[in-house]
Parts: sequence; structure tokens; C-alpha cells
Amino acid sequence: MAFLLRHRPDVGDLSLDEQGWVCEEALRGALKRLLRIELDAQTLINIIEDAPVRRFEHKDGRIRASAKVQAHNNAKRTIPPDILYHATTSDRVGAIVRTGSLDPGPNGHVFLASSESKAWRTAHRLQGGACPKVLVVDACRARRQGVTFLRDRKTGLFLSNKIPTRHLINLRQGFGLQFSAGGFPVIQDNEGNFKIALVRVTRRSGVTWEVAKGKLEIGETPETAAVREVREEMGVSVHFTIDQHIADIRYGFTVPNGRVLLKTIHLYLMTPTGDIGQFRPATAEGIDDVAWFGLDEAVRAVTHSSLIPVMHQLRDVLRARQRPPS
Repeated sequence: MAFLLRHRPDVGDLSLDEQGWVCEEALRGALKRLLRIELDAQTLINIIEDAPVRRFEHKDGRIRASAKVQAHNNAKRTIPPDILYHATTSDRVGAIVRTGSLDPGPNGHVFLASSESKAWRTAHRLQGGACPKVLVVDACRARRQGVTFLRDRKTGLFLSNKIPTRHLINLRQGFGLQFSAGGFPVIQDNEGNFKIALVRVTRRSGVTWEVAKGKLEIGETPETAAVREVREEMGVSVHFTIDQHIADIRYGFTVPNGRVLLKTIHLYLMTPTGDIGQFRPATAEGIDDVAWFGLDEAVRAVTHSSLIPVMHQLRDVLRARQRPPS
């Protein structure tokens, strides 16, 4: 019961409401299907009442996990991805706006997913007849401003105690979406070692090595935009073949007019179809230099928080492809 009501209601095809309640009949049906245990309503209530520790509550034909029991001893403090997602309903959003924060449920935590699709699936299972809704949480900024996040090692969900509405970026006025694409040109030297091309950019925060990328034009696919941006920013005329999609990263940022945008960047591994020649960096676009890096060098060079896990993933992909020297 604890597993179904606290961690994985989806396993029992249960739909919990915002307070964690589910009807007794649905819970008994799930126990019968999963464990082949058939309980009548009174037996189930007796189990709850006779337990030495009050782990569950029942009321008006409904049951939920008790908020008084710490359900997440297996959670540990962590640094979350830049963007997280919270499943809720349109009715609940009104209460969140009025109180000024996303407050914890009966289990004492706000539950957050790193996958938007997973959050939407959960939102559609919530009871109450209201429209499903997913809130986009700027976890990077929230953490910098003192919000603590835990990671449940069993479910993979992230947990927090309270999140102010200023970090729920799709509730902010003028919220919008922006899509970009970029790529990592890769070659192999005579010894079979991979080299990755990165661009050096000077920003107000300092000089950083990054992946070449840019916004999608109208009607353009992410793959086409990635190739175009790499060619433009690195200043090369050779064409590139998209070998593999590496990752999509997301983060929130504020533009000068005060609007908050959720930026999605599609990143690809790409190979030049011929001799790449000499780089001519697009200095007018803020590109100071372009250089080749070995796998470990590239991982150390890229320091943007959202790109660090991508660089590790890229290195793992290329190491699996490493061919022995000829």
C-alpha cells in the first residue's frame, strides 16, 4: 500500500487527487490485481487502524498515505536539472497564484519530474474533473535563491518543500518559448582519436567555450538549423552529416523587455563530409575563436551548467565508437 500510495500509483492504475486521496474500492482492486489479495472494506480499515504506526488515513470511503510519516528516507539532497515539471490541475493553479507559492502536498513535499511528458501523464491521472496542467519550474534559479531539492533514488523524482511562484515561469506574464539547435563537429585523427570543435564566446559573465548553436528560422527543422548555425558561427563552407541526436537542454531566461522565455536547444553529433579547412569565426555574432579539443579536454573546457552533463554524454558516445589506430 505504501508503494502504491506514496511512490508509484501508476503501477496500480490509481488516480490520486491533489491531497493524495484515492477511493477504497480502487485501492482494493489494485491490491487484488497485483498481489492477488482480496480485502473487503472493513478488513482494509482494520489493517489501517490496528497498525502500530499510523501510516495511512481513511475518510468518507477514501484512503491516503499519512502526511505524518516521513516517506522519503531514501531521498538525498542534490543539484537538479535547470528545468523541472510539476503535475497539477487548472483549479489548483488558481490557489497557487493566490498563495504565491507551490506548497507541499500531504506527504510534505512538492513532487517534480525531470521529464515534461512524465509530468503530463501524471497530470492526466489526477482526479477532480479539472483540466490537467504542468508547471515549468526554473530549478536553476530557485536553487540559487535558496530552494532546496532532494532526489528520490527509487522513483527518480525531485522533491522540494515550497517553490515561490516567481520560479514557475509558465505562470509569468509574457511567458514564451524559444527553440534553437546546434552541434558538435567531430573528426578522428590518424591515431583514431576523436576531436570536437567548440566555439569561444565572450559574454558579460566572462569568456566560455560552448557548442555552436542558434535559433530556428521559420519552417526550419532542428537538424537543418544545427548544420546552418555550425557553418555560420565557425565560418566553414563544408557540409555536415547529422550522425546522432545527443540531447535537448532547457533553461529559462529573461529578455530585456522583462519577458521570461523557456529555451529548448536540440544538440547533435555531426561529421564533415569533406575537409573542414580553416575556421573563420563569426566575430560579428560574438564568436572569438574556434578550436579542436580531445574528448577529456572538451569536457573540461565547457563549464556552462546545462552543457556539462551533455559533454559527458557526448564523450561516452564517442568512446564507444573509438576505433583502434590504423
